[in-house]
Amino acid sequence: MGYTSMNVSTTNNLLRNSFLYMFVGLLITAGVPTYILLTNNTELLYSIQRYYWPLIIGEFAVVMILSFAINKISLGMARLMFFGYALLNGFVFSIFTLIFPIQILIYALGVTSLMFLVIAIYGYTTSEDLSKYSRILFGALITLVILSVINIFIKAPVFFWMVSVIGVVLFSALIAFDVNRIKNMAYELADGDEEMVDKLGVMGALTLYLDFINLFIFVLRLFGGSGNSRD
Repeated sequence: MGYTSMNVSTTNNLLRNSFLYMFVGLLITAGVPTYILLTNNTELLYSIQRYYWPLIIGEFAVVMILSFAINKISLGMARLMFFGYALLNGFVFSIFTLIFPIQILIYALGVTSLMFLVIAIYGYTTSEDLSKYSRILFGALITLVILSVINIFIKAPVFFWMVSVIGVVLFSALIAFDVNRIKNMAYELADGDEEMVDKLGVMGALTLYLDFINLFIFVLRLFGGSGNSRD
């Protein structure tokens, strides 16, 4: 009975930490373009545009360090790096305000949020172990990356829409998969190691954050088209 109670407690703590960190990360990310729009800071916006690729490289470096050094860094550093990544992503996403009308951005964000909520609930409540689909999802993710690279060169409208639909479907599936995986991960932490639960909460938040962001991008592509103009 005690073991079961500890499992439930650990599961709840891990999921709560993951969703809490993810939510704060998304608020930080959304806060940057919101600030730029409210202050009409076009100088900052065009500065971001000039340093777009260094920002992307910085984001990639942070994700790699978090992923491979999570057991070596402190909990405070892990949190700082995750929120720092969310901030960097906020600067990167500010470029979207130059490409898409604000109405499209808000609409895509609302649809993404609703989809995430419904799918996350399914991933948590299902009794099925979704880990058996890991190879299929990984293969689909690699395929999506390859198709996206091909689309950069051919720029065919039909191909653009096909990649966007596949992206929405894939990251919807990944949300359910990752929520389910985080829930099941807690059973390996029945000893109640609070620091490890918190660290895994940061990693869980990063995973769910990336799922949300990528789903948002593909939903935005569907609603905004190729985004060649801004009304």
